[in-house]
Amino acid sequence: MTTTTTDKEVSPQDVLDAAEATYRSTQDAVARAHGAASRQALDDAETAAAQAISAAITGEGDRTSVDAARERVEKLRRDHEWAAVELQAAERATGRAYDDVVRARRGVIAEEYIEAHRQHSDPSERVNVLEAELPGLIAEFLQLAGARQALHRRLAQELGSFPADERNLIKIPPGRPISGIDQSGMWMVHVHSGDLVEVLKAAGLTVGGR
Repeated sequence: MTTTTTDKEVSPQDVLDAAEATYRSTQDAVARAHGAASRQALDDAETAAAQAISAAITGEGDRTSVDAARERVEKLRRDHEWAAVELQAAERATGRAYDDVVRARRGVIAEEYIEAHRQHSDPSERVNVLEAELPGLIAEFLQLAGARQALHRRLAQELGSFPADERNLIKIPPGRPISGIDQSGMWMVHVHSGDLVEVLKAAGLTVGGR
């Protein structure tokens, strides 16, 4: 999922970074074009021109002021029309740049997907190593834990049959107590991973579905 140039490899993430940078620049261009396309300066110039014409008619002004106002209005109108063209072009460029960003993001996702597929298929990946080891470990644990529980149950029963004065003389060191309670039975365990369900089945456990 990489594109090779004469100088270096361009990754999908590089393409996305470049596309996002271009998109930001087009957004800046749109903001500038919006500012340039404002009619405020033209409106002000037209108001000033109307006042100059009125002054010339009443004799309070002269034709030179009117001509100057007209030139300013005409220039601002041309500038405003051109600014509108630039704004449309900037908005189209922004749309194309956004499409490029979306396309580049899909490229990144595709690369991530392929990498995830590779890792999922690689037996040396830690999660796959554990997945392969866990069924045997769980089965061994269940066997050893069952034998230990049977031993504890027997010893607790026999110790319980001791005379009280003898039982009280036994000095049991600190640690995990041997209860001897029979823990056989069934427990409901909620598992949210299908892979773990398969591991438990491989270990010989009975697994029910919803």
